[in-house]
Amino acid sequence: MSVFRVALNNRKQGLLDLDPSTATPGAVTGQGLGDQKDPSIQRGVYVMGPNLINRLLIDGETFTDCNYWKRFAYPQVPLEEAIVEVVSDDGSVYSDVASENVYPKVYDSSVAAGSTYTDNQVDIATDTGGYAVFAQVTNKHASQDIRMRLNGLTTAIMDLPADSTQVFNSGDLALTLIEFDNSDSGAAGPVEVQTVLSVRSVCNS
Repeated sequence: MSVFRVALNNRKQGLLDLDPSTATPGAVTGQGLGDQKDPSIQRGVYVMGPNLINRLLIDGETFTDCNYWKRFAYPQVPLEEAIVEVVSDDGSVYSDVASENVYPKVYDSSVAAGSTYTDNQVDIATDTGGYAVFAQVTNKHASQDIRMRLNGLTTAIMDLPADSTQVFNSGDLALTLIEFDNSDSGAAGPVEVQTVLSVRSVCNS
């Protein structure tokens, strides 16, 4: 998920909220009327998101959502049309075709000897606000097998043998949490595991 700041007060969008204390004496137009207050004390707007939910945007406030909102940010649109600015970008590309709203994310886990599932979590839902539609999980250890639990379910535990890769293709399942266990007696450690994901960007407005 990306973070956006509402930015309604640029001078290309009118001369509301000018600060008279910064005005040039005798000026009647333009910059001489004073600087824009930042943030605006009176500008706000309702904008409908891709899920047809109206979001109230108050100048200066921040919110977290999918990159649908980048289409309202400068320089994607001129300042005259921009209503937000990007604070942080998750790297996803927004498309009106929902299945195309995915982006890559990689986790490198060091699974210590004796550690259990709760010690070694790839928490996709918490980290991204979305879920993975593709996963490639590689056990890099030459000889040590470990176990892997999917979505926190005791009914979804499987072996991840040494020097092997497990792939979950798009359409197989939606992954929100992947955990690793290396608690077997005498287990070697650490076991290095790399998880490559394709994460679905979920819009919340």
